[in-house]
Amino acid sequence: MKTQIQFQQTDGDDGIALVEGSVTSLEQAKHELANKLDLPAIDAPHEGRQDIDARLRNGGIDPISVTFDQIAE
Repeated sequence: MKTQIQFQQTDGDDGIALVEGSVTSLEQAKHELANKLDLPAIDAPHEGRQDIDARLRNGGIDPISVTFDQIAE
């Protein structure tokens, strides 16, 4: 199984990333997307939603726009 993650970049372009495995939550999808795109980590005292959202924003992705769908092979 794979997961397709859709997102909108801050410049208005749409993007799609395909990741291996099943994604079960939006937070997991955001982490998978940031890792897939090799976005730099944000120095923060704790892991959390705001940290991953900041990581995505710094990479030019609107974190509110992230959605995901499971794809069966």
